[in-house]
Amino acid sequence: MGIKDLLRFIKPYLQSIHIKKYSGKRVGIDAYSWLHKGAYSCSMEICLDMNSDKKLRYLNYFMHRINLLRHYKITPVVVFDGAKIPCKASTEHERHRRRETNRESAMEKLKQGNVNAAIEFFQRAVSITPLMAHQLIQILRTENVEFVVAPYEADAQLAYLSSVDAEKGGIAAVITEDSDLLAYGCQAIIFKMDRYGNGEEMVLDKIFDAVPSKPSFQHFDRELFAGMCVLAGCDFLPSVPGIGICKAHSFVSKYKNLDRVLSILKLEKANQMPEDYSKSFREALSVFQHARIYDATIKNLKHIKPIPQNLLDLLDEKLDFLGPELPPSVVIAIAEGNLNPINMEAFDVYPSSKYLQDPIVIRNHCELQKPAAIIASRQKITLVGKSRKASENGVTGLAMTQDPVLTEKKYVSEAVALQKLVSPEETHEPAEKITIPEDVPRKIPKNPFIIKSSADSDLDLSDDDRSDVLFSTPDSAINVLSKKRKLHQNAIMDEEASEITKLQVSETLCAAKESQESVNSKPVKSYEVKGIGKIGKLKKSKHNNTAESKQNSILNFFSRV
Repeated sequence: MGIKDLLRFIKPYLQSIHIKKYSGKRVGIDAYSWLHKGAYSCSMEICLDMNSDKKLRYLNYFMHRINLLRHYKITPVVVFDGAKIPCKASTEHERHRRRETNRESAMEKLKQGNVNAAIEFFQRAVSITPLMAHQLIQILRTENVEFVVAPYEADAQLAYLSSVDAEKGGIAAVITEDSDLLAYGCQAIIFKMDRYGNGEEMVLDKIFDAVPSKPSFQHFDRELFAGMCVLAGCDFLPSVPGIGICKAHSFVSKYKNLDRVLSILKLEKANQMPEDYSKSFREALSVFQHARIYDATIKNLKHIKPIPQNLLDLLDEKLDFLGPELPPSVVIAIAEGNLNPINMEAFDVYPSSKYLQDPIVIRNHCELQKPAAIIASRQKITLVGKSRKASENGVTGLAMTQDPVLTEKKYVSEAVALQKLVSPEETHEPAEKITIPEDVPRKIPKNPFIIKSSADSDLDLSDDDRSDVLFSTPDSAINVLSKKRKLHQNAIMDEEASEITKLQVSETLCAAKESQESVNSKPVKSYEVKGIGKIGKLKKSKHNNTAESKQNSILNFFSRV
């Protein structure tokens, strides 16, 4: 992918940065580069089209980085690849062949039981399809993330946006893993950004303005730089055998003219250089300079830069290698993500409900501090279903739709739960009593606005009782007061009973003293009376009968109580 060995060659010009450098600015995202990196974690599930939640990990990977940019107040602009251009056909064919070979190797390792080796081959075999990109597009729509599907190459679209002012939808930098952006003339590029926002920045103008160093680009301009990239080998044209990035840089630095470089190269590599190499070179260079892109202001295709007449004459005005012309309606449908740019068929956004998947919760950076219940009710994004077309091709496609009945029930239940949290319903069932240790102080302030009725004037409510009355419903407050009245009445009755008990005990002592004097010398069996000690056995007498009658009356009194 990209220009072979270019990043290694210009490594002295790469500068480590953090993405927060672009806070408050618009930054373009090469969508397929993040999709490829995210697909590594679920490559086997994608290649085998397994019905597993793990298969959607690439979406979580992508949205994690989108939310990272949002956290640093960066506006992401996601750009997707569109249709393949004709001059890239041989490269695409070779990539497809390698993927198939790696898939066969993965299946062989899987049959042998070597899962780890199989996963490594699956990672090389995984391919990002327009249907997978469409799944992401639906999430981006829900999250209000700006995106556009390029008519052809996303790199060309990103390069065009980087040349436009921010007021017109331009971007300040591009995040990618593809070195082609340098050949397209993109001003600022961030490579190898990790999950924490650290990456390596390349500013193109700094390369040309740098003091003499190795490698030196002091006498280069963007056309010469792009010509060097084509000579070294790119996706649109393989390099001549023996010509790499160092040799290409040497030729351009020495002759400073691409036509002369081609002439010298033809002399030195006559036997190894294809006959139509010069024409193919011009076409590849034209892709980097004049590719077709989508202009949102005119809602149609246009070139990154206007093609000069001399180049049109040189190419015989045959520009199909840049991609065929498309009707404006088709261009708009592709750009808005409603049309598959490969087969030109509309995406099915109404899949069958039998393909419903478990929801994936995506959180915005500004909602990380919100209660979990509110986030769940607002941010649940259900990725569902296979499209009818996808099911025929054996490819899974998801859509941001859901059964309306299930959706209504879910959100009604969530609303009821939230309402209970805010204002609990009144209940007449006895609440479970929570015991608090006595040594723990209750920090509930006394309520000076509680109005006591005359019936309650004798009640002395403690702080706990006041809190029960203050922080309860009207019915429960009445229950508390009623309970206190009953306890107060019981206390009065207990006091009266205790007076009667004291009188009975004193009379019993007198009777015992009299009977003690009249008993014979027989040993007396003693009994223990609680609160008095050991006394002799009481002799039955008239006085004793009187005490028994009083005791019976006392028992009757307590039974009535």
